[in-house]
Amino acid sequence: MVLRNYRIFSQIIFSLQLFLCFMRAPSNDVQCKQAGGTCSTNHCPLPNMRSFGRCQQGVPCCRTVAIYD
Repeated sequence: MVLRNYRIFSQIIFSLQLFLCFMRAPSNDVQCKQAGGTCSTNHCPLPNMRSFGRCQQGVPCCRTVAIYD
Protein backbone atom coordinates (compact mmCIF):
# COMPACT_ATOMS: atom_id res chain seq x y z
CA MET A 1 0.00 0.00 0.00
CA VAL A 2 2.81 2.42 0.88
CA LEU A 3 4.63 1.65 -2.36
CA ARG A 4 1.49 2.29 -4.39
CA ASN A 5 0.92 5.67 -2.69
CA TYR A 6 4.55 6.59 -3.35
CA ARG A 7 4.16 5.82 -7.07
CA ILE A 8 1.00 7.88 -7.36
CA PHE A 9 2.62 10.77 -5.52
CA SER A 10 5.73 10.66 -7.72
CA GLN A 11 3.61 10.60 -10.88
CA ILE A 12 1.65 13.65 -9.70
CA ILE A 13 4.86 15.56 -8.91
CA PHE A 14 6.35 14.64 -12.29
CA SER A 15 3.20 15.79 -14.11
CA LEU A 16 3.21 19.10 -12.25
CA GLN A 17 6.85 19.70 -13.15
CA LEU A 18 6.12 19.11 -16.84
CA PHE A 19 3.06 21.35 -16.71
CA LEU A 20 4.93 24.21 -15.05
CA CYS A 21 7.83 23.90 -17.47
CA PHE A 22 5.53 24.52 -20.43
CA MET A 23 3.94 27.52 -18.72
CA ARG A 24 7.16 29.47 -18.12
CA ALA A 25 7.37 32.90 -19.70
CA PRO A 26 9.89 33.27 -22.51
CA SER A 27 13.28 34.65 -21.52
CA ASN A 28 14.95 35.09 -24.93
CA ASP A 29 13.99 35.87 -28.52
CA VAL A 30 13.92 32.22 -29.65
CA GLN A 31 11.52 31.20 -26.86
CA CYS A 32 9.39 34.28 -27.57
CA LYS A 33 8.96 33.32 -31.23
CA GLN A 34 8.27 29.68 -30.32
CA ALA A 35 5.51 30.85 -27.97
CA GLY A 36 3.88 32.87 -30.77
CA GLY A 37 5.17 36.27 -29.67
CA THR A 38 7.21 39.04 -31.20
CA CYS A 39 10.04 41.07 -29.74
CA SER A 40 9.29 44.77 -29.40
CA THR A 41 12.02 47.39 -29.17
CA ASN A 42 10.21 49.69 -26.73
CA HIS A 43 6.81 48.50 -25.55
CA CYS A 44 3.91 46.38 -26.77
CA PRO A 45 1.53 48.24 -29.07
CA LEU A 46 -1.90 48.77 -27.58
CA PRO A 47 -4.77 47.89 -27.47
CA ASN A 48 -4.48 44.19 -28.31
CA MET A 49 -0.83 43.34 -27.54
CA ARG A 50 0.43 42.43 -24.08
CA SER A 51 3.85 41.62 -22.67
CA PHE A 52 4.14 38.04 -21.40
CA GLY A 53 7.89 37.61 -21.10
CA ARG A 54 11.09 39.16 -22.36
CA CYS A 55 13.39 38.73 -25.33
CA GLN A 56 16.40 40.23 -23.59
CA GLN A 57 17.11 42.82 -20.92
CA GLY A 58 14.53 45.61 -21.31
CA VAL A 59 12.93 44.17 -24.48
CA PRO A 60 9.44 42.72 -23.94
CA CYS A 61 7.99 39.72 -25.74
CA CYS A 62 4.52 40.73 -26.94
CA ARG A 63 1.57 38.56 -27.90
CA THR A 64 -1.85 39.40 -29.28
CA VAL A 65 -4.67 39.17 -26.75
CA ALA A 66 -8.27 38.53 -27.76
CA ILE A 67 -10.60 41.38 -26.87
CA TYR A 68 -14.24 40.50 -26.33
CA ASP A 69 -16.96 43.12 -26.43
